[in-house]
Amino acid sequence: MENFGNIKDTFKNIVVESVLRKDKEGKKVFSKFLKTLKENKTLSDQYLIYKNLQTKKFNDGGQAREYIKENITLLRNLNEGHIQKGNDYFLKLLKGVKIIKENDSFYNDISYLTKTKKTPSNIDKLNTSTNNIVRLMLEKEDEVVVKESLDIPPSIITKLAVDKFNNRYSNISESEKEIIKTILNGNDEDKLNTFIKLKKGCIETIDKKLDESSDIDLKDKLLRVKDKLLNTDFSLDNFKTDIGKIYDLNESI
Repeated sequence: MENFGNIKDTFKNIVVESVLRKDKEGKKVFSKFLKTLKENKTLSDQYLIYKNLQTKKFNDGGQAREYIKENITLLRNLNEGHIQKGNDYFLKLLKGVKIIKENDSFYNDISYLTKTKKTPSNIDKLNTSTNNIVRLMLEKEDEVVVKESLDIPPSIITKLAVDKFNNRYSNISESEKEIIKTILNGNDEDKLNTFIKLKKGCIETIDKKLDESSDIDLKDKLLRVKDKLLNTDFSLDNFKTDIGKIYDLNESI
């Protein structure tokens, strides 16, 4: 059975590509994915547990280990039949689509911890899988590129956007104008499209920097920033904060 994490990432990729290519079928497929999650508590819980394990950060390894333990326990208690049926349905929706495998090893660790009963012979492997996830939870975002943007109030980001718009109005591109207008006055769909386009552009910029740089430390930082971006989902409630972070990051790099 394909790992749910890879399935989730594939649907995220579909909605990004569908917006960029104006592909209505892609949006419909993603809508079916979201609708199924909303209607099925087991599948919704599975999604939230994966998100917990993928996005939560700690300063203390012991706290991270305990958090992982609690989430794995929740995952084990989910109805396996519902999980299997739901994932089979998702794979049918993805028929003919290449499954995204960028985080395969991470998801395999989650799967191994969930499905494996502890024995003297596998305790080391279980511990290794746990440690792999702990390391990710302890990793800090790139301080030079990202950290400074995390605590900037959305109002300040908006002001910066307006100031930049006013100062460079005659020189900026139409796409830049559209981004700023959407931040200020866009509807929900406009905000989703802007979020996806800006996120995509930022990732492309990072990829370009990765190709150009021979600095191993810089590459490592950029890869961690890229991973953080890839795992940042659109949220209407957090739109102002999230778009501010991505906007500031894109300008910094």
